[in-house]
Amino acid sequence: MTKGTESTYRNKLAEYMGTWRNSYEKARLIEEFTFFEEDGIMKISIENSKESFYQSPWTIGTVKPHGYTPDSNDIVAFKGHIKMDDMEAFFAINENKGLLIIAGYLTFKDEDPRSDCFVREFFYKV
Repeated sequence: MTKGTESTYRNKLAEYMGTWRNSYEKARLIEEFTFFEEDGIMKISIENSKESFYQSPWTIGTVKPHGYTPDSNDIVAFKGHIKMDDMEAFFAINENKGLLIIAGYLTFKDEDPRSDCFVREFFYKV
């Protein structure tokens, strides 16, 4: 990060912190999620939707911000990961027109009969 841009980066990151709610009330997976920082690490906590096909509680996951280019100090997307007893979830999260879009790749453990699946949902800041 170049000199003088740390505060710009931190301000941009702060815009994403907090709770985001699904724009569709009958969401397939996530009703809302919260970005927060703990010990200098960005994290995500997730609440299932009432219609969710996955009803087990989520563990806290880690999230890493990404910019458009290696030398940019902007934030345009996030990579998230949550590892649980019965599955692993990888989230590609990007911003578009004020919404955060989550593309979720859910991989169940080998002994689990459920099929791995993909979910894409849209969220607005609460």
